[in-house]
Amino acid sequence: MKLLGVDVGGTKTDAIVVDETGHILGWVRGGSGNYQTVGVERAFKEINDTIEKVLEKVGVDKDSVDFAYFGVAGADFSYDLETIRSILERIGLKKYDFDNDGRIALKAGTIDDVGIMVSCGTGSISYASDGKRLNRIGGFSPFFGERLGSYHVAGMVASTIVRSLDGRSPKTVMKELVEDRMGESITDLMKYDYDGHEEKIREMVITLLESLSEAAQKYDYGALKIFMEIIDEVLKIVQAHLTTLRFETRPIKLVLEGTFFKKVNRILVEMLKSALGNDFTIVIPEHDPVIGAVLLAMESAGIEPGDNEIHRLISEYLKMKKEVFG
Repeated sequence: MKLLGVDVGGTKTDAIVVDETGHILGWVRGGSGNYQTVGVERAFKEINDTIEKVLEKVGVDKDSVDFAYFGVAGADFSYDLETIRSILERIGLKKYDFDNDGRIALKAGTIDDVGIMVSCGTGSISYASDGKRLNRIGGFSPFFGERLGSYHVAGMVASTIVRSLDGRSPKTVMKELVEDRMGESITDLMKYDYDGHEEKIREMVITLLESLSEAAQKYDYGALKIFMEIIDEVLKIVQAHLTTLRFETRPIKLVLEGTFFKKVNRILVEMLKSALGNDFTIVIPEHDPVIGAVLLAMESAGIEPGDNEIHRLISEYLKMKKEVFG
């Protein structure tokens, strides 16, 4: 059998083809397929091109795919689902299903689909399941309630630095850390925001987040205060899920997904562990959400992967990723 898992994210599209044993036959990474960001036609082209490339690598055509599962950024409301469905229909796969990319992140992080997933990637979303019901929280924009996401957290860092300059916040070492990395003063960096310089803004986001982690290591007040705000938001999300779902066993897996959580200073994780207590165990997966798309494709095709198949899938993926990205 040929199973296809696709993660259509805000910055990249991952596509993996496996057989029924979890052996990876091919993996290709393309650009963003989020129609909300790049438009419908470019989204279709990016997703379709990525799928065609991975199938060409495997040496099969679309008719040979027994089932495909897509996790799609931007799958939020009914009109989003209609748009995404129209895009996927044009690809020409025989059997497929899709959901928001937060859904595959939950599956990838928990494996057994029981637990809570909170993401902090480009944006933020949370999915949880108690094994019987699935619950989603957020996944929109800061304007509509989100308090996580790399861009939002980077904005918190930039705001803390600027406010410290005019006396509204205490001094912070993050100012020097950011300016040393960027080679410009924080006030000069503002022009990139005003000009809408996307490439430079992405560079700034990375720098601001790196500086946040380094400053926290130095016990910087401003950095630790931001950590506290992040932890408070995660705790609120967890509590919101607990009011809806009923987890029968403890500890509950709390999956922290996204580039920010995977790279952030360990201090934040230890602070979160302390706040949660023994009722939770924190999971930060080495692998990526596309693994969840593969597992859901296998299950949709009637395959229940065991420990050996899951181990093979994850270990082969991590090996391939290391070979490509180091």
